[in-house]
Amino acid sequence: MANPQVLLADLNAGRCSNVAEVRHPILGARNVRKGGELMSVDMLFVDENSTLTQGSVSANRQLRFRKRLSEGSLYTLTGFDVTRSNTNFRLCDAPFSIRFNEGTSLEKITASARPIPHGLFRFMPYGRLLELANTGKQLPDIIGELSAIRSTITDRIAGAQRVMLTLRLESYGRERKS
Repeated sequence: MANPQVLLADLNAGRCSNVAEVRHPILGARNVRKGGELMSVDMLFVDENSTLTQGSVSANRQLRFRKRLSEGSLYTLTGFDVTRSNTNFRLCDAPFSIRFNEGTSLEKITASARPIPHGLFRFMPYGRLLELANTGKQLPDIIGELSAIRSTITDRIAGAQRVMLTLRLESYGRERKS
């Protein structure tokens, strides 16, 4: 008998044997320690309700899964652990995250009866976003430009390390009402 399907919002902490049907919208981020040692490869998954959940593959398992993950593809995922989100390395606001373990099965599927969104979000060069503004072809919610990154990491101070980003946001296509 097949395992029942579960939505990402309905996940509970612990080992999950249910099947989650998800899309992998963007390539993963590398979570590294101070010395450059890889801790995990983290990614986002989205389900039919547009619920985003972070997925994490530990460094010792990343070779098993890395080549099977491709941006925008659909997957069935089963046999994973559900844990509280890592407060130090979060890719989304979901309270739980998916951790791949030795029993995790990740199978690519070509189609789904469930309408899982494809273009929930995307990253584009700022110039391309400006070209799309007010064309009516796409409706980006936020147009922003990362204009500066400044590291505040110092080897002399123990504790949490910080990076400061300067993000310039503009509103296009909406006139101010007087």
